[in-house]
Amino acid sequence: MLIDTISLELFSHTENWKENGKLILHDRFFMLRDFSFARKDFLQSKQPYRLQEGRVVIVKKGWADYSFDLVDYHFTEGDMVVFLADLLIEKHGHSDDFEVDAFSFDFDSPSLPEMNEGFIILHLYGKTQAIVMQHLNLLWELAHEEPFPSENIRLQQDSLLLFIRKQEGKKTVYRSMSRNEDTLRRFIALVSKHAAYHRNIPFFASKLCIAPHYLSTVVKQSSGRTVMQWINQTAVKEIKVWLAYSDETAAEIAHRMNFSCPASLTKFFKRETGFTPSEYRIETRRVKL
Repeated sequence: MLIDTISLELFSHTENWKENGKLILHDRFFMLRDFSFARKDFLQSKQPYRLQEGRVVIVKKGWADYSFDLVDYHFTEGDMVVFLADLLIEKHGHSDDFEVDAFSFDFDSPSLPEMNEGFIILHLYGKTQAIVMQHLNLLWELAHEEPFPSENIRLQQDSLLLFIRKQEGKKTVYRSMSRNEDTLRRFIALVSKHAAYHRNIPFFASKLCIAPHYLSTVVKQSSGRTVMQWINQTAVKEIKVWLAYSDETAAEIAHRMNFSCPASLTKFFKRETGFTPSEYRIETRRVKL
């Protein structure tokens, strides 16, 4: 199994990251302060990454465009994202002054049982921003203690996550979500979880307890994309992650992703991207060098 590929990027270029901001690495914990993306192109555009660990990221300067599970988001100064579940992430662009604070946490944190979303996005201002920054500053100070105070770090993380949960719950609901919007939201979550292995409409319709034709109609009307476009684009991104961050052969990836044979995977990937798996792997690794 792949580990978090964003962590792979971080741990593979430790010295570069230290030049771009302040960094602490300790076992499964990392923390960045004042991290600038301008001096190092962290995460390649158009290359999807698999996030498998909890993250809190706060935009301190500039702006950035990312997609989470194929849905696009624009982030500006003061935005905070809390990643709570396994996600496919892709960078589309950012300003030259884009800068963040960030730290990692375990998905099994006791503060998370009621957090069912894949991520939370909040905009920080006023008292809320001050309290969040106080938590970050204390977490940063604790992380410098010797020996490393694992329990204190966990408690401080939990305290901040609980505060975020309460703030998220206070957000004004401008309008109720329609039935179709709710169906689309649940469908996208299922695609993110299952499209690497299941790529047919009846599977997702059955998971949602609705008819395949109804699912197709709702998804097309609500998103402008067909069900199979959502499924295939997600599967392609999953394949790209494996090609970029593993040494598995096309045959092994085909077996992992429930293709009938390697030729079937190659035909699918070529149709969707214009590249064979081998061509994409060579190009991706050339870019990384």
